[in-house]
Amino acid sequence: MEQDEADYRTLVEHVPAMVYRADVGGEDEWHFVSPQVKAFLGYSPAEFTSDLWLSRMYPADRDRVLEEEDRDRDRPDGSTHRIEYRFRTKDGRVVWISDEYVLMSGPDGRRYYRGVMLDITERKMSETELGPHEERYRSLVQHACDVIVVIDAEGSITYLSPSVERVLGYTPLERIGRSMFDLVHPDDLALERETISDLLKRTGNYSRIELRVCHKDGSYRWLEVSLTNLLEDPGVQGIFVNYRDVSERKMLEQQLRHNALHDPLTGLANRSLLVDRLEHAIAASARRNEHLAVLFIDLDDFKLVNDVFGHAAGDQVLIAAAGRIRPCLRSEDTASRLGGDEFVVLLEGVDHESDATTIARRILESLHLPFVVGDQEVTIQASIGVAVADAPQNAQTLLRRADAAMYLAKSRGSGRYEVYQSPACAAISG
Repeated sequence: MEQDEADYRTLVEHVPAMVYRADVGGEDEWHFVSPQVKAFLGYSPAEFTSDLWLSRMYPADRDRVLEEEDRDRDRPDGSTHRIEYRFRTKDGRVVWISDEYVLMSGPDGRRYYRGVMLDITERKMSETELGPHEERYRSLVQHACDVIVVIDAEGSITYLSPSVERVLGYTPLERIGRSMFDLVHPDDLALERETISDLLKRTGNYSRIELRVCHKDGSYRWLEVSLTNLLEDPGVQGIFVNYRDVSERKMLEQQLRHNALHDPLTGLANRSLLVDRLEHAIAASARRNEHLAVLFIDLDDFKLVNDVFGHAAGDQVLIAAAGRIRPCLRSEDTASRLGGDEFVVLLEGVDHESDATTIARRILESLHLPFVVGDQEVTIQASIGVAVADAPQNAQTLLRRADAAMYLAKSRGSGRYEVYQSPACAAISG
């Protein structure tokens, strides 16, 4: 986990873009702005506030951005979005920004963004210059940021700029005359073929997609691919393609999505991801006439670990507990941490109640083994509540029942489990 966080910080420090975290709503705080904002927009991280962001936004774009923020309030955690707008830098220049973000919720329920801003001014200039004249092609070649490709109607490459060697490892001579489809990832091939088919319907048609293309070393690079049908332009006589390497941005987006749906301490699924998977599992089990179960796990007397050894030691125990729960499960099961010392496990495809209780016993035995804290060993136990869904139920009802069964187990002594089925559980759950 520490290595993942270190890798993420390194990526944030070196990605050629501005990374940020801000509350949902333009009037609220920006909690983090990466140092790249200085080179990007001319302001220091300390200067970059919500008021400055809105005041320097191009007036014609401001209402559109604020309307998008209003929609963000109702969008689910983990969803990613992108909006483009103009911004006036500290030295007075107007730049185009692509603002891509993930919606998240903190432990207190407060909504916030984690996102990345990219300068797309050059791309916007290139798009603006797509006119009906022969000079269009030469202008695009001169101003394009990355790789320029021209293909014929069948997809064969007729021109390739020298920058392809830097981006994909090939020289132009190695690829000219070959099909552009040869290097596209199999999962993205249909998208590219469909895009080009649509382009061919009318001259001047423009499209932009993102797909993976194979590097000469065998790895795949994520490229933003802009395509324009210039087959009838005498200066081009082909489909003009601009490749932009967005691999680092994709890595950052993937990390942002992961962070939005996973507990930062243990790496387990968080509540949002658990509830989403539980709702899907309930629907799937109803279709297949299968059962599922939820295990609600609470570490007994965990507070004593924090009180005696400190919160850092408590975090070590939580991380170790997560590491012990995972091996007790099957590959299709989901382990999550709700917060504090509470964990929840989702078991899909449960044939009998005994399948769930067997896993519960396995987890209890694993958690009862001593934990190493510093140079000492600490032994704790757990209480587990088991709720089996044998009829259509919603996610919250199933979680409440497992929680009630856990409290019943705790009331009857440490290191045990109880199955939700008795009047005692019903009384606890209300």
